[in-house]
Amino acid sequence: MNKLIVTLIAFLCLVKANAQTNNADVFIFPITNYITAANDSITVVQVEMPNSTFVLEEKQMGLVKHNFSNNKTDTANIGWGRCQLIKGNYYYFGIRLYNKSIKPVASDLLYTKFNYPAKYKGRLYNLVKKAVYFERVTEGKFYDFETPLSLTETNEQSIIDSLVADIKFTGKAMKAQMDEQTIKGGIFDGKQLFETMQVITADNVKDFIDYVIARPSKYAGHTWKISETFATWMVSETPRVIKD
Repeated sequence: MNKLIVTLIAFLCLVKANAQTNNADVFIFPITNYITAANDSITVVQVEMPNSTFVLEEKQMGLVKHNFSNNKTDTANIGWGRCQLIKGNYYYFGIRLYNKSIKPVASDLLYTKFNYPAKYKGRLYNLVKKAVYFERVTEGKFYDFETPLSLTETNEQSIIDSLVADIKFTGKAMKAQMDEQTIKGGIFDGKQLFETMQVITADNVKDFIDYVIARPSKYAGHTWKISETFATWMVSETPRVIKD
């Protein structure tokens, strides 16, 4: 069967499964380094949940794609299959490969339906849904997979304010250490990078997060330093989501 048709069928199955489960979304989970060939065309991959609060279902569909962080030129589909085994917090999917010579590797991405019991589904929920995490310049994540469980709009704003503070701190430190770079294009056109990082706003960071959520392929399945990633967005003409 044509690979494009098979991929479309897999995505339609995921969408149909989501429609049958209230509040279910398609989530992205990085696969672990447990990868084993069942036969020439099927490979078993494993994903891990942080604790028993979060569960997938046996036999549910999954689609595996390359992680951009593993392969900078390819985020193509690798194969699709179902959850065949559950052991504690570990879930094992038998993935039928589209091409027997192209196999999944650790941190490639499994797309599957998941009913996350969050009451407030804001920006951080959607970042977690896309397996995108941001950390401080001094290391340490701002949030993890479990954070959206207890989020409200107010305490999500507090985390975004922390992202802003980290970017400002980094901009000040970098200005003291390196020559300035003039930004060309975007909303900061003509301004100095490190100087501008020190005066960015929460709305700027929200615009960046919205872009990441809308275009997650380069970010999914990885933890990024918010200051570095935001600075890259600044000098890449600040692409944004067009809102009504």
